[in-house]
Amino acid sequence: MLNENQIEILKSIVDDNKELIIDLAKSNNIPNSDASVGVAKFLIADAGNFSKMSKDQKYHYENIIEPLINDVPCEGMIGESDLCMGNGFIDEENLVWAYRDQDMRCQECIGEKNRWNANNP
Repeated sequence: MLNENQIEILKSIVDDNKELIIDLAKSNNIPNSDASVGVAKFLIADAGNFSKMSKDQKYHYENIIEPLINDVPCEGMIGESDLCMGNGFIDEENLVWAYRDQDMRCQECIGEKNRWNANNP
């Protein structure tokens, strides 16, 4: 079952960044990315739908949707190849903002970079 944060993240992705689902489906060689988007909408419609998913829907969830809402990796203090200052993942509470701002860093990395910039003008 998805928790409240995961539902909010998924809703934000479907509303504002549907291409994240489509691109991940394509990179996983899933020819019908619309099915992945459909599963996301199915889950948003009712949290109880998680337990009602078919085998095919679970496949889309596990391979496309879950990587976007659970244990999403932090890109590090500076960017993609940098080490993370936190636990390596973006907290669920901050993930909606990470997607909206297109800044895939955890709060620790954002804070550390802001402190560094303040001390090194």
